[in-house]
Amino acid sequence: MTTHGIDPTAPIAVVGMSCRFPGATHPVGFWNNLMSGTDSVGTAPQGRWEQWLGDGPAVPGTPVTQGGFIDGPDTFDAGFFGVARREAEHMDPQQRLLLELAWQALEDAAVSPSTVHGAPWGVYVGACADDFRTQYLAAGRLDRFGHMGTSRSLLAGRLSHHFGLHGPSEVIDTGQSSSLCALHRAVVSLRLGECEGALVAGVNLNLLPEVTEQVRLWGGLSADGRCRTLDERADGYVRAEGGGCVVLKPLDTALRDGDHVYAVVRGSATNNDGGRCGLGVPSHDAQCEVIRAAHRTAGVTADQVAYLELHGTGTPVGDPVEARAVAAVIGRQRPQADPLRVGSVKTNIGHLESAAGIAGFIKACLAVHHGQLPPTLHHHRSPADLPLGDLNLRVIVRPEEYTFGADDVVGVSSFGMGGTNVHVVLGPPPAPGPAHGRDPVERPDAVLCLSGRSREAVRALARALLDHPLPARSPSVADVAWTLVQRAQWEHRAAVVGGDWEEIREGLHKVVAGHDLAMPAGWTQGADPGRIAAVGAASSYVCTGGIADVTRHLGPGLRKVPGLPTYPFERDTFALPRPVRTTATTAPATQPAPVPDGQDATGSLLDEWTRASTPDRLWLIRSFLERELLTVLGEAGSSPLRIDPDHTFNDLGIDSMSLLEFQERIVSATSLAIPESALFDHPTINELAAHVNTEMEAIRG
Repeated sequence: MTTHGIDPTAPIAVVGMSCRFPGATHPVGFWNNLMSGTDSVGTAPQGRWEQWLGDGPAVPGTPVTQGGFIDGPDTFDAGFFGVARREAEHMDPQQRLLLELAWQALEDAAVSPSTVHGAPWGVYVGACADDFRTQYLAAGRLDRFGHMGTSRSLLAGRLSHHFGLHGPSEVIDTGQSSSLCALHRAVVSLRLGECEGALVAGVNLNLLPEVTEQVRLWGGLSADGRCRTLDERADGYVRAEGGGCVVLKPLDTALRDGDHVYAVVRGSATNNDGGRCGLGVPSHDAQCEVIRAAHRTAGVTADQVAYLELHGTGTPVGDPVEARAVAAVIGRQRPQADPLRVGSVKTNIGHLESAAGIAGFIKACLAVHHGQLPPTLHHHRSPADLPLGDLNLRVIVRPEEYTFGADDVVGVSSFGMGGTNVHVVLGPPPAPGPAHGRDPVERPDAVLCLSGRSREAVRALARALLDHPLPARSPSVADVAWTLVQRAQWEHRAAVVGGDWEEIREGLHKVVAGHDLAMPAGWTQGADPGRIAAVGAASSYVCTGGIADVTRHLGPGLRKVPGLPTYPFERDTFALPRPVRTTATTAPATQPAPVPDGQDATGSLLDEWTRASTPDRLWLIRSFLERELLTVLGEAGSSPLRIDPDHTFNDLGIDSMSLLEFQERIVSATSLAIPESALFDHPTINELAAHVNTEMEAIRG
């Protein structure tokens, strides 16, 4: 049960975030790109579209090649999330991307997944693209994993399942406003007490060139592939892809937990054009209404709005409607000497459609966090019939410093093609109270704990920490150590001991070089009790994985540090399905058997077992079972084998349908009457091998 009752005005804290946007794989990189005015739109990566189109365009017109793209949409760390290769191959890469984004956002929030497992946390995902499902069905090579792997509901459901979250789990599709609508749903749910915390995400992958061509035929795309928000040259938008995720908590909970708060959501609202204009044509009145409703919920007035992140697609129809609506509700309600500052992230990374709202929201949170306003690109002069000076609006065209006061707010708008409008109002977190705990100079020497599922992952994290730029307001070494302690701990570990950044960096270099325990030279030769305690806690962590000694050594009163490097995923490639384009000379694709015919293996296995000595028979059966299970999971031929013969099938993440297929293969290869229940009565490879071997001896002697 949640401890929060119904409070329709409760402030909601943003305590963690992650992103994979064009040109950026992390919020730190995203922010650097925004402030430097980097244009992350470019030509479609080689192999993304042109190979599927063949020698010529599949539809009339010149194929669109410009867009905002992320690297490696076909890559995924399946092992990290306990997903079999066969399942991952038939899983929408949007599901795969969301798993990684959710993990990274929780790490950024310094929230260990184990602490929220079984808790009433919600998951809200904005999504509208089904490119992978379309490809998968057109390719004709169906697999039972494809049913859930291509279901849009699993974009949220898989996150709830993996992290064990018991709160609401919803996928919201309101077109281009989907992810900001998902954020609104999460805020409402938190205020109603339906959940204690929430993961909110938006995702969009542009895998099918035909979808982009359809948007071009509709008339929405810019001729040269650039969004020019409120500019006289605006002629449409450029499609983009990626995803973002934020972690939300009620503000009082976040402050209680010592979380870093990027920004505070003060209010939000949603409505629909409802037929006031043509389908797909934005409504001035509806946009005015949704902004006013969000302001009422947040309890703010027009003069408090320091900046507004526009929907701002750069279309000659949509931009003027939005500008005039913003002017009516905010711009003209302010002093003429203080025009409303506006901008759009779409000029930097393109229009992420269902993920556009979360991109604008993350930009707004980072602006509040850093006290800076990034420039909007490609804006030179407003249209003659849309004089921004008369509307009392000003587009930010170069980086600006801005000190956000306690009453200042930032607005974020997102509008969907079906008429669903969303506006969110956020502001800065409350000023921190007096320093608590011991003074930083009196802190004991810190212990940085690094862990991963492999030794290389530990080294990669150390390299990332070395490359990570410290913010202007540098956190203490102890604060960083405390933040890392909150993360999930894995079987491979290293520890770095030091009292300042120079010593810590020296230790990180040693970890990269292969050391598991790094400390400054001479520390073990003195009698300083603090240093002895630090080395002892670090040694205990490396040897046993016990984090308690490190936690006690660091002590109370430390703060969580945002923006640190997150887990370095080791991604494998999972080829995307390629639809077969049927022509007069192209035969339809044939459906291969999902698994090899076991009949040929029957005689071979039985003959080998009969000829083998008694001690070798059990080994032979165990090897057969491991091989067959790997085949069922799509891991045949992988090296090294990833099945522990003493782990239960449930612990290995093997679902019931895979066990049934496994059972059928055993029966086919052995001719034994092995019932389905045998796999539950003997739930490990070793136990099942002993059972099968006993059954073979009973029949064949």
